[in-house]
Amino acid sequence: MTDILFVVHRYAPYPGGSEVNTQNMAEECQRRGHNVTVLTHEHKGDLNGVSVTSDYQGMLNKKWDLIIVHGGDVISQNVVHINADKIQSPVLYLLIKPSDSDICVEGLKKHRFLGYGTSMDVEHIKKFGMYEKARRIRYGIVQQNTIVSKNHVKNIRTTYVSAGGFWHHKAMTPLAKAFLDLDMIADLYLYGYGAPELAPKQEKNIQVLFGLPKEDVMNAIANADGYIMNSYEEGFGLVLLEAMMNKVPWFARDIAGAHDMRQFGTLYKDESELIEILRNYKRDERKIEDAYNYAMANHTIHDTVNDIEDVLLETLK
Repeated sequence: MTDILFVVHRYAPYPGGSEVNTQNMAEECQRRGHNVTVLTHEHKGDLNGVSVTSDYQGMLNKKWDLIIVHGGDVISQNVVHINADKIQSPVLYLLIKPSDSDICVEGLKKHRFLGYGTSMDVEHIKKFGMYEKARRIRYGIVQQNTIVSKNHVKNIRTTYVSAGGFWHHKAMTPLAKAFLDLDMIADLYLYGYGAPELAPKQEKNIQVLFGLPKEDVMNAIANADGYIMNSYEEGFGLVLLEAMMNKVPWFARDIAGAHDMRQFGTLYKDESELIEILRNYKRDERKIEDAYNYAMANHTIHDTVNDIEDVLLETLK
């Protein structure tokens, strides 16, 4: 049995992209028979058969078949990067958000494998001349927790959804302000889980909902007329895959996964361009079906762990 250690700053059941993405990878690895542990600064104990710890010495004292570190510039991941010279186990550094910080560059140079999921990651790796260490690790989601039945009753008004934390880089407040121009024709539902003090105010056509269960958010996305990712930065934007698997069209800034999947959605430069696009938008069933097929063929959690196991095989040779 192989021993895999995932490293992330905070772990499920806390909400968030890093938390859920790591949970999905860890649980799928566990399901396949690997012995999985998660090293994290903040957690609520073992979860769904996965051991969870805050003992950083275990990373150094035990020989792991593979250590997978989820990004950088946060506490737990930085411990891995800082100690790159001391770690005897092979490390797969998933870039998530490419960083030029001294700590992340240290990890980039010294870890054995560099995992990329976007063209932005590839460009960053090439910038440092480290492409020979690059391994493609596709972002993936658990489709059985994602695909939701559609409501039989059609929304009377056009409905758009955006979800995530209310932090500044998610740009929820500018999106809400822009949507005031669509008051007569469309409603915006914002689902958040962090920084409620930064949430925009509710308006007649803008609903702000905080801390709802994942199931409720997925139901809202699945039954919306469109999903909007107004963020200025993302590691990938897993919620775009959730929209695609539910055959919901998406609109996003030209970043991360949205850039690489641009043929399956609609990109915009700023809120004013988005509003103009929405005023004239007509649903393209063929494009939506193509998006669904692409996501199901390339971005399930099975694809992600298949890629991880390919790297694991290299360490066992």
